[in-house]
Amino acid sequence: MQVDNIEKNKYKLTFEVSAQRFAEGLKHSYNKNKGRINIPGFRKGKAPRQVIEMNYGKDVFYADAFDFVLPDAYDEAREQSGLEIVASPEIDVLEVEPEKGVVFTAIVYTKPEVGLTGYRGLSFEPSSTVVSDGEVADELKKLQDRNSRVTTVTDRAVQHGDIITLDFTGYMDGEKFPGGQSSDFELEIGSKTFIDTFEEQLVGLQIGDTKQVHVNFPEEYHAQELAGKPAMFDVEIKGIKAKDTPELDDDFAADVSEYDTLDALRDSIRTRLQDVKETQAKRAKEQTLVDKLIDATHIDIPDVMIEERVDQMMRDLATDMRSRGIDIENYMQYTGSTPESVRQTYRLPAEKHIRARLALTEIAGMENLAASDEEISAEFDKMAEAYGIPKEQLMSVMSGKEKAELAKDIVVRKALELVVDSAVQA
Repeated sequence: MQVDNIEKNKYKLTFEVSAQRFAEGLKHSYNKNKGRINIPGFRKGKAPRQVIEMNYGKDVFYADAFDFVLPDAYDEAREQSGLEIVASPEIDVLEVEPEKGVVFTAIVYTKPEVGLTGYRGLSFEPSSTVVSDGEVADELKKLQDRNSRVTTVTDRAVQHGDIITLDFTGYMDGEKFPGGQSSDFELEIGSKTFIDTFEEQLVGLQIGDTKQVHVNFPEEYHAQELAGKPAMFDVEIKGIKAKDTPELDDDFAADVSEYDTLDALRDSIRTRLQDVKETQAKRAKEQTLVDKLIDATHIDIPDVMIEERVDQMMRDLATDMRSRGIDIENYMQYTGSTPESVRQTYRLPAEKHIRARLALTEIAGMENLAASDEEISAEFDKMAEAYGIPKEQLMSVMSGKEKAELAKDIVVRKALELVVDSAVQA
């Protein structure tokens, strides 16, 4: 095995697979593919390998044979190289002769040097974790709304808080514009679902009434062709529904929660909001410190590392969409994006992720941090519970590389804890 340094953090590994091992690969490839190859005079799947090679060429079984022998051969070469490789290799076949074996080359990238100017005593501005009476009241209002009864109204005009059914058609400079029309649309007056004063202008109208509603699109509107421009809507009121909101009292608390009194319900809401704010404050603190750590770190990241991270983010997006029952192509069409545009938006977050992880890994090495057997076992317990499978089964299906990555994740978290614990309030 030979190692050549091409440039900074970029190496070429040259390694061989013996003739005997390649013969095993060819046999595997033959057995895998023979059933799909038709040779006149032989039943399907019964033609000898030599006959198939005579008809289709000596290299007909090479591709799958390479796939068979390469993983173990590359893993061995990587171990022998002593390099800390951080991205998937670019592998080529240099020479191949069944009587001699195969020679592969692999272009690999190694962990870049990390220059840290400091990681202890970073400063942060703490986020407020105070829960106001107004926030508690807002949560109670949402609870009221969720438990409101809706009744049809026919004998009065639209009031604030009503849910109305309407038809509307929008015009700009006298012309209809895309997305400005709808029929039987339900709108809660006061919800601020529509732009500007649209909803307020409907108050006082009766069922069957029509009106021209004049509004201005906001300057920051998502459709640039509409942003900041005036528009007119022809509106017809089709129906009115009123919300019968329950009184905020002890009976309400008993009906909608496990608590017997309104005060107890308020206290539980305040406690929940407090927990949420404390969690958000912790995350904000961590993110602030990670950003400062990135700013205090110099790393020349190989582009291939960023591309691999973007690849993973794209796979995660597709998986997330599938879990929601959404086809990734339909998602792209709906959002007006393309794989290329999404990849471009992912590049900066991908680079920040890599910089943060490399910096934290460097800190872990400087501080001699390690993952204990107990910590690794506890992590397996969490994963097994999340996946709903026995811990032993999970451990048996995970590769050695995956287990090593799990240990690295634990060490990175410990390094982050060190940075957070040593931080000082600005």
